[in-house]
Amino acid sequence: MPVFEPNEYFWKHHWDGKDPDTKWVVFAEAVRTAMAECYGFKLSNSAMQDKYVYKEIVWGKNTKTE
Repeated sequence: MPVFEPNEYFWKHHWDGKDPDTKWVVFAEAVRTAMAECYGFKLSNSAMQDKYVYKEIVWGKNTKTE
């Protein structure tokens, strides 16, 4: 994939401009979505903790310490 460098058009259409601390979140989500679409991945919003619980159910062991 090419380097993604946001421009004024991107910020104008994807960021509300109110909180500068959220600017990185908008950028990260745009890159994440583009990568998922390009490579055919499904997006998941599950937390790492959810993945540990899932592994414990499937594998029947505590995966946090292994």
